[in-house]
Amino acid sequence: MKLKTTKTLLALSIATLVSTSVAAPYEVVDLGGLGGDLSIANDIDSAGNPFGLADAEVADGTSEFITHAVQFDENQQNIDLGSLPDGTESYAVGVNDLMTAVGYSNQIVEQQNDNGQTIKVIEHYAVFFESGAVTKFPELENLTTPVALDINNNQISILTGKYDVDPDDEVGGVDRGIIYDRNADLYQVVEPFAEGVDRRSYITGINNVNDIVGFTDKEVGDTVQIASYFANTSDLSNITEIETVDNRAIFAMAVNDSKEVVGSIFIPNTRGQREAFYIDMSDSSPQLKFLGFLDDDFNDSRALAINNVGQIVGRALTSAPTLNESGAFLYENDEMKNLNDLIACDSPWILTEARAINDAGQIVGVGTVDGEIRAFRLDPTGEPVEECGDTDPQPNDGGGSVPVILLGILVALGIRRRFS
Repeated sequence: MKLKTTKTLLALSIATLVSTSVAAPYEVVDLGGLGGDLSIANDIDSAGNPFGLADAEVADGTSEFITHAVQFDENQQNIDLGSLPDGTESYAVGVNDLMTAVGYSNQIVEQQNDNGQTIKVIEHYAVFFESGAVTKFPELENLTTPVALDINNNQISILTGKYDVDPDDEVGGVDRGIIYDRNADLYQVVEPFAEGVDRRSYITGINNVNDIVGFTDKEVGDTVQIASYFANTSDLSNITEIETVDNRAIFAMAVNDSKEVVGSIFIPNTRGQREAFYIDMSDSSPQLKFLGFLDDDFNDSRALAINNVGQIVGRALTSAPTLNESGAFLYENDEMKNLNDLIACDSPWILTEARAINDAGQIVGVGTVDGEIRAFRLDPTGEPVEECGDTDPQPNDGGGSVPVILLGILVALGIRRRFS
C-alpha cells in the first residue's frame, strides 16, 4: 500500500497504521508487479529475494509483453527479467541461493508452412535467468515444451515436458520428469513405475543434497494409479516409493535437506479433495502424518513447501468445495494455522496460497488486495497474534473465485506446484 504524507496529521495516521500492521506475527510486504493487475511469487531464496511472474501494463488495449519473469523487491523496485528474443511470456518458477532462477520463456519465430507461406510459430523453452540474461537449457532430443521447475545450490535443475520415448511409434510425447546437471551437462529422465511409453512421471521438488520427490503412474491391479517417490539424482535406479494408504493417489510436492517430504493425498468419495501430509524419509520406517484442515467442515488441504526448520506452507479450503475459496496456511508445532489470522487485523489482504518458505521463515505466495491478484512476502515479526475481536464478515467481492483463476493459470503454464 502506497501512502503520500502530504500533511502532518496524515503522516501521524500513517505511522499509526504502519505500527499496527506489524503488531502481528507476520508483516505483509506487497510485492507489486510490472504494471499489470496480476503478479505471483513462486519462490524465495535464503536472502529473502522473491521470484515469480507479473503481467504487463496495458495501455490503449496494447502491451509490450504478456507476462514476464520478475525478481521482486520489497520497495517494488521490481526487476523485469525479460524473455527470449521475440518472446511474449516468461515465468520464474524456482531460484537457488546463488540467485540463479529457472523457468520458462516462449519465443516467436518465422517458419514456412507446406504451402510455402511464412507463418509465425510460438516455441517453448526451459530457461535460466541470471545476470540480466535469459538463456535456454541445452536441447534434449525428443523433449518438447520443457519447463524448469526448480534449481538447487549444486546447479541441478528439475524440469517437466513432453518426452517421446520412441519417436518411431504412434505415441507422441508424454509428461516425464527430467533432471539437468548443469556442471556435468547431463540429462536424466525419471522412468514411471508403470510400464509403457504412454505412462507419466513428474519431479516436483529437489533439495540441496540432490534428493528429489515426485509422482508417477503406477499399475494397481487393472487400473493405473498415482504413486509418489523419493530418490537421489546420483542413482535413479534406486527409487523409493512413498507408502500411501488404501492405494490412494498421493502427490509428493517438496523435500527439505533433512529428507522431510510434504504433499497431499486423495480423499476417497470426494470431488477430488486431498489432505496435506508430511513424511520423514530418513526414518527407517517412514510413516505418513496427516496435517488436517483449516476447518474440518471444509476438507481439502495441500502442502506445497517445507523449509529446513520443518515449517510447512500451502493452501486449504475455507469454504464449501463448490465455492473453492482457499486460505494460505502455515503448519508448525503440530498445528495448521490460517496465515490470514497471523497478519494485522486491519490488513486489506486475503492470502490465498503460500507457495514457498525460506529458513528465516519468510513466506511468499499470492493473494488479493485492492481487487487485484498480487504477490506477497510475509516477514515474521516475533509479535503475538492480534486479538481482532468480533468483526463483520467481509463481503464477497469475487475473491473466492481467485483460486479457480490461479489454478487455471498455473495448470496452463505447467509450472511448479501446478499439481497442487
